[in-house]
Amino acid sequence: MVFIMLSVLLFSYNNVLWKKNLKAISIPFLVAYRAFFTSTISIVFLVFFFTTAYISVSDFIKITTGSLFGVLGLFSMLAVIKKASLQWLGIYNLLGVVFTVFYLWIFDTVPIKESLLGLLLIVSGFVCFIFSNEQTQLKITFKQHLILLLMTFSYSASAIFHWKNLNLNFSPLLIIANQESIVFFVGLLFTFKKANMSSIKIDLKIYFKKIVIMSIVVFFAILFSFLGLKQTNPIVSSLLFLAAPLTTILFSAFFFKEKFSKKNIVFIIIILVGTFMLHFQNN
Repeated sequence: MVFIMLSVLLFSYNNVLWKKNLKAISIPFLVAYRAFFTSTISIVFLVFFFTTAYISVSDFIKITTGSLFGVLGLFSMLAVIKKASLQWLGIYNLLGVVFTVFYLWIFDTVPIKESLLGLLLIVSGFVCFIFSNEQTQLKITFKQHLILLLMTFSYSASAIFHWKNLNLNFSPLLIIANQESIVFFVGLLFTFKKANMSSIKIDLKIYFKKIVIMSIVVFFAILFSFLGLKQTNPIVSSLLFLAAPLTTILFSAFFFKEKFSKKNIVFIIIILVGTFMLHFQNN
């Protein structure tokens, strides 16, 4: 529980850092630059603390599958928050528990009947939030909604895969090293595809300190989230992680002076009531 709450604060602050830094530089460059440090840190820790000498091909595929979903979720998230409010990131992350419940219902025989009322409240609050902002400054395009939906699905799938991998006693450091290495190579590929070397060299110097801070924040956010995820099931952990969307929404008001309407506060409360109902019905 402590690990999850620490990761919640770090992830929320990391979202703020993403949005701030994305104002001036491209998504692939920022992703690759940050992932260079996080992958390096995780590999160094892995060398010193990881004791298993052999990883089978099937184990590698299991870990990499979860990581690929995480990478897809990351790029989807950044594609939207570069231009849109962080409040949308928070709202769609609140929706993630719905994907988790349906997955566990289909594959892990978790009963769905007890969860229907909670799911109905979450979806109702979510739909009302969308329509209440059709004519406000928070309005986003249909394409951005689809990208955020892809992000939510990808992050939920990644969390489920990693939860299963952690229950197989894979080291959190191994999973982080795998995921951040993939993030680095994907970001690097798109960086060299779109940018020129002279601008890359300049940006490497200008943003060095900012990226190092981001890397440290996100490394410990991921590490703490995996340590917390290892101790709980996906439903409980996804409910605990609901604090991250809420703090992200609050941080958007604090760092970017984004305002809350009374309607939006009501709809967020409805979503939260639904999620807490899921918590009590599944425990």
